[in-house]
Amino acid sequence: MLLEAMTVAVIAKAGFSWYSQPMEPTPFELTPEQKGMLATLSRETGKSIPALLAEALEVLQEHERLTHETSNGHEAIAPAAAETTKPFWQKALEASERIPEEELARLPADLAAHLDHYLYGTPKR
Repeated sequence: MLLEAMTVAVIAKAGFSWYSQPMEPTPFELTPEQKGMLATLSRETGKSIPALLAEALEVLQEHERLTHETSNGHEAIAPAAAETTKPFWQKALEASERIPEEELARLPADLAAHLDHYLYGTPKR
């Protein structure tokens, strides 16, 4: 642990970055919409754009591998294994769709405005 901390300190002091190596230019251009989407995702997740692109490509590669395996007659991956590859936001959205309407109707109308009150008991504003 101490060695790791010292290594990080030396790297930081020397001004090195994980991205200090020049990146090879891509042979294509992103559309303004794609650039905007990447910038938004980067702000929301705190991840760098290269990290987001790497993650997206890994997911696409896995999807293509699974598609190729199932189209060639191989056994499909169990639903539980496929479930783990979904992003958290997609799992949360699917879970929220399973909430019965009666339960949603019981939620207070001011839930979003007074979330701290309902979660932690702080006074309403």
